[in-house]
Amino acid sequence: MFMQTVMLLAVERGLATCAQEYWARYPKTLAEILNLPEDHMVFSGMALGYADETAPINNWRSARDPFEVWGELRGWD
Repeated sequence: MFMQTVMLLAVERGLATCAQEYWARYPKTLAEILNLPEDHMVFSGMALGYADETAPINNWRSARDPFEVWGELRGWD
């Protein structure tokens, strides 16, 4: 939730963010590179900066099913 809050505040100020939990797959490698103590582990990271709106990847959107296909709201009548 801390990262989510930082990401929302960053977007509010015109910055782009990208949460990166993939770092958790390489705890030993990162600990060695970052010279972390034995009882520390990098679990996630975050890219923070200005998006290049002209880069094609930043304009790609995946196809998504409508909510009704994968979800249902109950008790909201």
